[in-house]
Amino acid sequence: MSAASTQLIDGASGLPVEAQLHHAMTAKDLLLVERVWSAHRARLMASLLQAGVMRRDWPQSLHWDWSLKARELKLLVNSASGLVCQGEWQGLMITKTQPYQARLAGDLGRPLVYVDFLEVAPWNWPIPQLQQRARWKACGSVLLRHAVAQSKREGFHGRLGLHALPQAESYYERCGMTRVAVDATKEDLAYYEFGRNEAQHFLEGSMP
Repeated sequence: MSAASTQLIDGASGLPVEAQLHHAMTAKDLLLVERVWSAHRARLMASLLQAGVMRRDWPQSLHWDWSLKARELKLLVNSASGLVCQGEWQGLMITKTQPYQARLAGDLGRPLVYVDFLEVAPWNWPIPQLQQRARWKACGSVLLRHAVAQSKREGFHGRLGLHALPQAESYYERCGMTRVAVDATKEDLAYYEFGRNEAQHFLEGSMP
């Protein structure tokens, strides 16, 4: 598993902090991450229940389980990446290079990289009802930039697609992604895309 240097933002001070972006993670790596994250998810769930927070307001990836998503890595078209800062995994992403195709008019039918799953660590979720602020910020942006860079390496010119959880829609829109449609085949999630120009603007811009 190779790694490259990157930066995250300290949620308390707002200052940049060194981090490592790991490529080609294995199923075993995801199992180890899930072991840590699941314990934190359980504590968060207990706190949300105790605080009387309505379930519709809970983080929408609270039920995710990366030990199940590890099975996706059996296929060669799938790859996993993750962020480490101060010895802890801060974010994970699984991308696919097949069989998805662009839906935007300018690149209709052309291949793209599809972000199947992207999640930051539970302690990086801002949860106002629990007065929880993100410990480290910019995790999602760093991973999304990595996905765009992967698209360029594949010869897809930065084209990128994903389905967003409702709580994440405004984030992807701030990144400059285009909301294409609500997808009935994906639990009515909104589908977003980067065309080549939008992807380049995202790479050149500041992190949202």
